[in-house]
Amino acid sequence: MAITFGELKPYISRRIPISICFRDGYYDDYILISDIPEEKYDDLYVYGIGTADVEFPLDVYKRPAVTLTEDRISSKDVCFECGLEIVLQEQPRFVDRKDEQMMRFVDLREYLQIGMNFSVVMKEDWSAEFYTWKKDIPEQYNNFYVYGIGMDDVSKEDVYFKNMEYERIKDTKAAKAITIVLSENPREDIKGYEKYTRMWHIVRMCHISFSAIFRRYKHSSL
Repeated sequence: MAITFGELKPYISRRIPISICFRDGYYDDYILISDIPEEKYDDLYVYGIGTADVEFPLDVYKRPAVTLTEDRISSKDVCFECGLEIVLQEQPRFVDRKDEQMMRFVDLREYLQIGMNFSVVMKEDWSAEFYTWKKDIPEQYNNFYVYGIGMDDVSKEDVYFKNMEYERIKDTKAAKAITIVLSENPREDIKGYEKYTRMWHIVRMCHISFSAIFRRYKHSSL
């Protein structure tokens, strides 16, 4: 089963700009995930996740004045902020899921942009590893559960465009990383956790029952 925006939304950081994009080129920008109306986009399927420099009005409560010319639309009343870009579509991508109930990193990996800049954080000790390209992220993370998705600054040492002035790019996507927090255990506040734990309990009880039957059969055969 493919990932829907409704499933992805609880994992997204509450303090980063969001750009909801569609494959026909249209997009909606939001300063925070909480600005997205409830249930809007929830039934649409995720096509890709990346970063983008998103334009916002300098005065978020006021529509910016726009200048129209033959070849461009411009405004002096907007600024650009790096945001998490999520591309949605009506049809699901044919991506296999390892876990239908809770999201693991292997399920999320296929949707991530090829590059650049990823920070993988382990919740248990908050250790972090930085990777420039998705292909560099080791498979050892695949079975960990996704705990959160956000963005963070990239240090000067890790910036891929080292020939560019850091001060000039520090607020752009070139100096931001997608931060993925992983955990050994699934989040208990995510919808589906109770169903997941019930299923795991049934599997565990079946395993115990079969083990007991096997031990009894083996003992009686001696």
